[in-house]
Amino acid sequence: MGHYKHIVYRSGGRRLYLYSRKPRLYNHFDGLPAVDSVSSHLRCHPLTGDWVGISAARQQRTFLPNQAECPFCVMREGGPLTDIPVDAYEVAIFTNRFAALSAMPDLPPELGVATAPGLGICEVISYSDTHNASFATIGIDRIGLLIEAIGAEAANLLEVDGVQYVLPFENQGRETGVTIDHPHGQIYALPHIPVRMERQAEAFRVGNPLMDAIAGMAEELVISRNDHGVAFVPEWAKYPFEICVVPFRRVARPAEMNDDEIVGYAALLDEAAKKLNSVFDAPMPLTMGWHIAPLGYEDVFHFHCVFQPLKRSRTKMKYLAAVEQITDLFLLDLPPERAAAILNGLEQPDG
Repeated sequence: MGHYKHIVYRSGGRRLYLYSRKPRLYNHFDGLPAVDSVSSHLRCHPLTGDWVGISAARQQRTFLPNQAECPFCVMREGGPLTDIPVDAYEVAIFTNRFAALSAMPDLPPELGVATAPGLGICEVISYSDTHNASFATIGIDRIGLLIEAIGAEAANLLEVDGVQYVLPFENQGRETGVTIDHPHGQIYALPHIPVRMERQAEAFRVGNPLMDAIAGMAEELVISRNDHGVAFVPEWAKYPFEICVVPFRRVARPAEMNDDEIVGYAALLDEAAKKLNSVFDAPMPLTMGWHIAPLGYEDVFHFHCVFQPLKRSRTKMKYLAAVEQITDLFLLDLPPERAAAILNGLEQPDG
C-alpha cells in the first residue's frame, strides 16, 4: 500500500491535494477562479441547540453540467476550466468553491438568536478522473487509496485550530440532490460537534455498542465479512437496505489502520456498494458517512461507515415524512432482516 501526495496551491488560498499510488508528474493549468464564501455564518436553534449554516454563495453552485463541462474532470489545453486543473489524477481532494463555511469568515450578524462566524473547511473528494465511474466501480485498490487519502486529510483537519469534528460523506444519485454527476464526496470540518454526533460519541464512553451489537447479531444480517471487519444491515436501521461497515479492531480514525486492515476494509466497502447497486440493477441513490472520532473522543470511539439508501422498491423512494423530520422517529417499511435477504440474493425486491 502507501501513497504519494502532490500539493497544488491555487488562487484565493485554495489547495488541491492529488493522491496516487506511485510518484507521477502532472501538467498544470489555471482552472476555475475562487468564489467568495466569507459572509457565511451560523445561527443557533434556541430549542435544540443545533446550528444552522447560512451561506448565500451556495445558491450559485454548479448545477448538473454536461460531461464536457464537468468541473471535476481533468483539464486540457484550450478546454473548459475545471476545479482539478491537471491532465490526469487518481484521487483528488480540493477546496470547495461554493463552500458553506470559510476558514476566515466575516463577523456574524447580531440577531435575536445566538450567532457565530461560519468558521470551518469544506472540501470535495473526487474518486477518479473517469467521469462515469462510481464508488462501486473504482475497485478495491482505489477504495484503499481513498481510505488513506480521507484518513490523512481528516487527521490534518482535526489539527486545525478551532476544528472539533470532521465528516467525510457522499451523496450518490440525483434523487439525493447531487448537482454534479462525477463520482465524488465531500469533507466538512466543523468548529463544533453536532448534537447527534455528540450523542453517538458519548455512547462509546460506557462501552462499545457496535461490537456488542455485532457479537449478538443474527448471521442473516451479514452482507460481507473478512478477517478485518464486517458489513451488515443493522437491527436499528433507519433506511431501507442500510449497511454499516465496521472494522473489528477499534480505531478512532481510518489513519490508524494498517495496510492489511485497509485492504480488508476496502473489500467490505466495495462489496457493500456493489450489492446495493445490484438490488435494482441500477446505481442506488444513497448518502454515505465516514463516522470518525470527534475531538476528545479518540480513546473511546470506534470508526465505521454507514450507507443510507433512499429507495425501498423499484418504483418507490424513501422520503422523510413529517414525523421523521420533526421527531427523528424513523418509520421503516422494509424490515432489516428482509433487506439483508434481498442484498444477499435470497429474496427479490418489491416492484
